[in-house]
Amino acid sequence: MKLRNLSLLSLIACTMTACSSGQNDYEIFPIQDNLSPRIMGRTLFPDAPDSLIAELGLEEGIPASVSAFLVKTDGNEILFDAANGAPDSQLMPVLESLQTTADDVDYIFITHLHGDHIGGLLKEGEAVFSNALVYINKTEYDAWMAMEGRQSEGLRNICNAYGERVKTFTLEDELPCGIEAVEAYGHTPGHTAYRVGDALIAGDVMHGTALQARYPEFSAGFDMDKEMSVKTRRAILKMAEEGVKVYGMHFPAPYHL
Repeated sequence: MKLRNLSLLSLIACTMTACSSGQNDYEIFPIQDNLSPRIMGRTLFPDAPDSLIAELGLEEGIPASVSAFLVKTDGNEILFDAANGAPDSQLMPVLESLQTTADDVDYIFITHLHGDHIGGLLKEGEAVFSNALVYINKTEYDAWMAMEGRQSEGLRNICNAYGERVKTFTLEDELPCGIEAVEAYGHTPGHTAYRVGDALIAGDVMHGTALQARYPEFSAGFDMDKEMSVKTRRAILKMAEEGVKVYGMHFPAPYHL
């Protein structure tokens, strides 16, 4: 375990990014939550033809990750998503390596409400982050609250644990620390990217960059609105072409385009 953690910390040291915007300076630290290699199966992209998958050498699947991001700015500790909270989760060990405890986290911005992005907010039903405010796009919040049965259970459990520390926002609202919400709908009804200085934390805009960064027309099976997800993916790829460093929760190392 010590060797694995050391390797992971070395990777983080190589991938930390400094960026700025106006009065704010940001340090962005990728946190790969998965301890074992993460491969997205070829079947996750059913519309991609076998010939293209073979041409790209992706028959055995597409390298990926399950990641969150820590941003440090002006004395604030900001987490973007909280990964899945699995028994072998690396979220807490990596935070500790960055001299950040769960109690130190001031804000958590959620890209969307799938379990591998919010599972780490809770442990045995209790809030893991005792001081953090949790920000969720109101469109995403309302959509999941309206779902029946177990689909809304994760969000309801978060609301029970964090209470008034759960904050909803619209795209027009001003967010703490100069963070800007960017519409990235399609994967889920209110899937949200966040502008952090000259970088963008883009959530699940892509699940397999080796395929989708070149062929954005192919959506993953998880995308709830495939047509909208393609539109969003093309828009964010255009931002990357214009010089924005785009990070993704399922990008493999170095976790950005």
